[in-house]
Amino acid sequence: MTGDHRILTLAGLAQGCLEPLLAGDVLAIHVPGFTDPAEAHGMARRLAAHSSLSAYRNTPELVRVGESHYETHDADGSTNGHALAEYLRNADTLMEQIRTCCAPHASPLDVLWRDLDALYGLERASIDDRPMFAGVCRVFPEGSELLPHNDRLSRDAPGLPLGHELDAQLAANIYLQVPERGGELQLWDLWPDEAQLTAWSASDSEYGTDRALVPPPSCVLPITAGDLVLIDATKLHAVSRQEQGARIGLSCFLGVRHGRPLVCWS
Repeated sequence: MTGDHRILTLAGLAQGCLEPLLAGDVLAIHVPGFTDPAEAHGMARRLAAHSSLSAYRNTPELVRVGESHYETHDADGSTNGHALAEYLRNADTLMEQIRTCCAPHASPLDVLWRDLDALYGLERASIDDRPMFAGVCRVFPEGSELLPHNDRLSRDAPGLPLGHELDAQLAANIYLQVPERGGELQLWDLWPDEAQLTAWSASDSEYGTDRALVPPPSCVLPITAGDLVLIDATKLHAVSRQEQGARIGLSCFLGVRHGRPLVCWS
């Protein structure tokens, strides 16, 4: 472990690597250079030019290639049947399109999933036996930010049995391009309950909290192109404003079920 004691910095993933994060001993696992920075740059350029790049259905300030299960919900939290059907129908096609943008190199997420499968076992999550999409490319344009929030499948999709099977929910982020200034990962050692999230909610956001109301972050992690970071998604986290340049990365959730393989989805 190097630097901030709340960040576990590793040369690569190895047996037992997730345990300090799952135990709450660290706020993040950081693997610098998980993807070659020069390869990451080419992937970022091709993904940013992809024909399907578009705004999130319910978070229009951010854009993506791929789709997020979060987008299958309306503002009141109810499932939008049409959006869910589109999400499942497009899942395999979009995953292949992202792989094509990473070629001639392997998709960094495929490398991550291969490594985790060897260590813990891993499978794609599914809904009614239909595989979910995994591995969204998120683009944070200059001037954008990700407000403090947390992710919990059991809350975001209460009708999905998987959410109630999880013992933990992690988020994996592989950074392909980072802004010249800003865009740091902000982490809190805090599991907010629903009452806290409601009290802190930002009036102009469907997902985030008001920065003026939440405590200061416990840790701020600068990242560079090619880095892999794993965090506990159920703890409060955010991305500071992209002051100069854009942030482009690949991400997915990882569900932990003790005694069973990990599951991945976006």
